[in-house]
Amino acid sequence: NHNHEFLSSTDFERDGAREFHNHRIAGVTGPAIVSGKSHVHKIDVLTDTFHNHFHRICDTTGPALYLPNGKHVHLVKGETTNNDDHDHDYYFVTLIEDPTNIP
Repeated sequence: NHNHEFLSSTDFERDGAREFHNHRIAGVTGPAIVSGKSHVHKIDVLTDTFHNHFHRICDTTGPALYLPNGKHVHLVKGETTNNDDHDHDYYFVTLIEDPTNIP
């Protein structure tokens, strides 16, 4: 079994005070979950804090996207929880699995 690291940023939105901002996202997925002929991973993290608020991301990655070297990544696209009168969209690809194990 395996998991993936990820790091990204949300899109920009205005908060309740009308301040334009975004948030950083970073973490590690849960273990692989069989899905059809592929697998997915669960993600459950909090964004960084901006002006005393943050957002939660609870999502499932897309299936594995295989690379020429036999390794793979996953696409993640969604929307954070609503906090301070707004939410944020995110769209990123996980980092490659087991990056220190060179085939």
